[in-house]
Parts: sequence; structure tokens; C-alpha cells
Amino acid sequence: MDSIRDLLSNDDCEKIIERFVAASGDDTAAIKIISYDAEIIPGHPGYIGDYSYLRITYQRTKQDRIEMARFFVKSTPRYDAELRKIVEACGIFRKEAVFYDKLHAHYQRDPVKVNKWAPDCYLARNELIVLEDLSQTRYRTMPFQKLFREQHMQLVFDRLAQMHACAIEFEVNQLNGRSIDAVYGEEILFETTFTPTSGWFVAGMKGILTVALERSHYSKDPTKRAIIEEQMMSRMEHIYALSKPTDQFRCTVVHRDLWFNNFMFQPAPNDTDCDNPLDCLLIDFQLARYLPPAVDFQCALYLLTDRAQREQQRERFIEFYYNSFQQKLALLGLDAALLLPRAQFEETLAHYRLVGLVWAGVLHGFVNFPQGMMDDLHQSDSDTYTRMSMVNRDDFILKYYDCDRFYRDRMDDVVNETIEYLFNFHH
Repeated sequence: MDSIRDLLSNDDCEKIIERFVAASGDDTAAIKIISYDAEIIPGHPGYIGDYSYLRITYQRTKQDRIEMARFFVKSTPRYDAELRKIVEACGIFRKEAVFYDKLHAHYQRDPVKVNKWAPDCYLARNELIVLEDLSQTRYRTMPFQKLFREQHMQLVFDRLAQMHACAIEFEVNQLNGRSIDAVYGEEILFETTFTPTSGWFVAGMKGILTVALERSHYSKDPTKRAIIEEQMMSRMEHIYALSKPTDQFRCTVVHRDLWFNNFMFQPAPNDTDCDNPLDCLLIDFQLARYLPPAVDFQCALYLLTDRAQREQQRERFIEFYYNSFQQKLALLGLDAALLLPRAQFEETLAHYRLVGLVWAGVLHGFVNFPQGMMDDLHQSDSDTYTRMSMVNRDDFILKYYDCDRFYRDRMDDVVNETIEYLFNFHH
């Protein structure tokens, strides 16, 4: 990647290495950068940016030894002008960079009080973020189409509870009780996605309606189909109001973008399918908002489990999350019963259920296409790729609903439950 020098200077690399060695306990080292280069990560795992590995060769000037460190770099799209325009216009990349710089970097991270819940960040600018390379410590995303088991979900809910608790502690102890939204809302916690101006999101909601009308259990009943056709879109659009900050409930910084690729799990060395992970970290904070913790609970629940699992384990997950949240606040010297009483948490779970349902329908309709299909389309027909991404993807949704069992099961699961929730229909 020749153009890494367009993005990073020698001084930037010095800063990165100083922070890197300080994190391992050496905060006095004088650093000399010998060389640096970058390598694009093949397979393009991200939808809204370019990913690469940055290698920096350096020397601590008091020592003769030459050392090398590798980092994970996210940058704004550089080879797709159309995508770059969209990303810059909505501020989605800048949002994450400022999240790392202004919030994550200042949260409490004493390992006695806090479980690590996100990768370390060494440099964050509007067009580039340099992060710890988690793959070097065996962290990985889950295999495609593998459902999360109870052990995965407990790790997810524990790390979300930690993220939520750290944000609340930051408000209480560093902002003197002012809300993060009041201080950083316009800079970091603005809405990019759950809005009628997001073509991508609206195309996803159209896709939910199309499955409801053309393929769901209820589409075969003319009376129910007519009700769905007339009312479902306007009822789903209540998600826009639910996505705005509220004074009604205790809020915190929430992640929301909790689909399967935004978790890095650390399996044991011989656990090739990641069946029994030892640890989990959250990644990708482009959709962060200031909302009640229940928003993340419902997003994780609907995005990562199927209906049978929800019906069997939901109450256990609620208990697990709230207990974890209480314990994490207690370690930070705070009382959950005062900051977010259990009764209010339960109330917000009901209040924000639609967010989890609609968001799961939108994302399941986009991220569960057969592996490689999106990349192939992007390479072979970029106009169709842009249209299906930003305008209408109904034809793709129906095609893969009809020919791909996993895709069909995930869409059926959430679309039918959404219909039942909105209209109180029973199958």
C-alpha cells in the first residue's frame, strides 16, 4: 500500500509506538522509527472503509534491539469515490474516530475495576483509526452463519454492561454530572443511520415489508395482508422517535451496531469453531448514541439469537445483564439501584423492543447474503451494488429468501415476530 505515507507521517508513527510501549509499562522510552509500511487486508471485511495492517519497525534509543509491531488500520474508502462521498457526508467514520479520541481514551480503565471491552486505540483522526491488532492475540469474529450460544451471549452482555457502566462513571466523575450527550452529542453521538434520510436504512425497512407481504405466514390471509400493507411501514417508522435521546429514562453511550461481525472472540487454541470463547471485545462504534442500555440489550438479543433461544433464555439474559451492570458500577464506586433501578430497566426493555426487531430485520436482510456475494457484486456491477445498498434491495431479498435456507430462516424469524408485535396477530 504505497499511499500509507499520504495518511501517516514519521511523527504519527512515533506517537503510535510511544502509546503502544506505554501500554505495556514502558512510558519513558525514547523512540526512533526505522521504517513503516502497510498491507491491505484481502476480502474487504468492512462495508464503509478500507482495512489494512500497519507494520512499524522501531528502536528504543536506550537499547540496540530492533523491534516490530503490527496494528490494524481503518481508513475512509480510498478506491470507491461514491462510497467515500456517502461516508463523509453522513459523518459515520469521523464519529467513530472522535468516540475513541474523546470518550474511550478518557474512560476508567484500571484493570482492577474494569474488564477490557474494546481494542486499544493508538491514533484516531477523521480519516483514519489505528487500533490494536487483535488477531495477534487470537481474537477473531465468529464463523459466518454460526449462531451465538449462551456462553457467547453472556460475554456479549457482560462487555455491553461494562461499556455502559464506564460511560456513566465518566459522566459522574469527570463531567461533574453533566450528560455525555450535552457535552459531546453533536460531535460524537449524532444519528447517522436510524433516520428517513438514510437510503440504506429505508431500503432495509422496505425489505422487511416486502417479506411480510410476499413470504410471511400472515401474507396468506387477505385480511391480515391488507392490514400489513396499509399500516406496517408507518408503525415501523416509530423507530425514528425511539432513536432520539430521552429525558424519560437514564441514558448512557450505546453501541447498537451489534451484528455478528462486530464482536471479536478469543477462543482457546484448539477451539477452531469458537464454540467456547474465553473473552470478547466490542468493535466498530460508528452507530453510537446516547440512549437507555435496554437499546443495546434488545439489539443484541434480536440480532444474535433465534426465536427459540430468545423464548428459552431471555429472562436469564435479563438477569445476567442487570447483575453484571450492577457489579461493574459497584466496582466503580456507583450504585445501580440509584442510577438505573431494575424496574426502570424492565420498563425500557418493553419501551425499546421495536428498535431490536426493526434493526434485526434491516441487518438480517443485508448481512446474511451468501459469503462473497456482496464483494462480487461490488466488483462486477457497482451501479447495482449502489442501488441495492442505498435505494432498493427487494429483488435480492426475495431471491435469497427463496434459494438460501439460512437467509430465509433469519428473515422469517424476525419478520414474523415483528408482525406479531405490531398487530398482535397469532399464527
